[in-house]
This record gives sequence, structure tokens and C-alpha cells, in this order.
Amino acid sequence: MTDNRVPFGRKAVILAVFLSLAAMFATSFVYRLNHPNLFVKSQASRNVAPDDHGEAGPGPMGGAMSGAMSRVKEFMDRVDKNPEDVDALVGLGNSFLMMRAWDRALEPLEKARQIKPEDANVLKAVGIAYFNKQEYDKASAAYEEILKIDPEDTLALFNQGVIYKHFLNKPDESRAYFEKVLALEKGDAEMLKLAREELAK
Repeated sequence: MTDNRVPFGRKAVILAVFLSLAAMFATSFVYRLNHPNLFVKSQASRNVAPDDHGEAGPGPMGGAMSGAMSRVKEFMDRVDKNPEDVDALVGLGNSFLMMRAWDRALEPLEKARQIKPEDANVLKAVGIAYFNKQEYDKASAAYEEILKIDPEDTLALFNQGVIYKHFLNKPDESRAYFEKVLALEKGDAEMLKLAREELAK
């Protein structure tokens, strides 16, 4: 079976993006826009960000972008053969996420969501796509679904806090999410630091 993992570096940057592929799915890559931090986890150790023009620089991201493009046809062929191949649907969706083609990403991701509505990895990818389309209510709804499945998912808690505070104008409600991150997260120093910063603002 083809390995669908795409190695990306991990970085939380100003209003960041993209989701992880790990085992079945993706790790992350990020780019900057404005103010808040949308946190994304990845297994790779190197940090990668676009240059000042928003383009992927040299290194893992540049290779990942061309790698994603080369995988699109493979994923499409797999979906043609088996429209319920969730692995291929998510691989295709994440390939389009890496190209910043949010609408094209959502089509296979929403199909995967219909097949596996309680798959947190699918929901995280859906949330990232809607977030980048600036459809914050839909992004928030995806994170709420994750939290129904796992109320202690600190990544979902943090990102929900960011959306509530910076995009849905609910700063008071956002505090509860950041406080839960501080209470539950044990090993991720970066996420803890960002949660404390959000609570201090």
C-alpha cells in the first residue's frame, strides 16, 4: 500500500494553516497572515514557513508541494476504483490543502466525513479547509464534533479557542478552551506557551 505520509515541519505561526498526515493522514505546514495562532501539530522536527510572498521556500515544503501534486492522480484513480476509500479521499483532500485549493479539498474531505463522521483526523482536515475559506462557523462546528468524540483533544480545544476569540467575537467563551488546554496538555510546551499568551491578552 502506498505511504501517504507527507513530512512537514511543525510551526505555530500567525494565523496558521494546514493539517497533519500521520500514518493514514497528514502532518502540517503553515503560512502567515495576521494576528492569532491556529495551532497545527506535526511529527517532523524541522520548521518550515513560506517566504514573504507566501510562496513555499526550499526544503521540505517545496518538496512536499510537488510531492502532493504528483499524488493527486494516484488518489483520484483510487477514488475512481473505490469511492469509499477514506484513506484516498483524505489523501486527495490534503493534497489540495497543500495547494491552498480549499474548495477542491473540501469535496473529497466532506465525502470522507460522510463515510466516517466520527473520524477526528477527517474533521481536523475539514476544519482547516473551512478556516482558510474564512467560514469560521463551519470550522468551529468541525472542532466541536472532534470535542464530542474526544473532549480532551488539546489541539481541537486550542484551535476552537482561537476561532472563538479572534473570529467569532466570543472572547469570554474562548477562555474556557485555553484553560482546558492548560489543564490537560502534558507534553507540548509550545501549545502551553501559546495558550498562556492567549489568556494573558
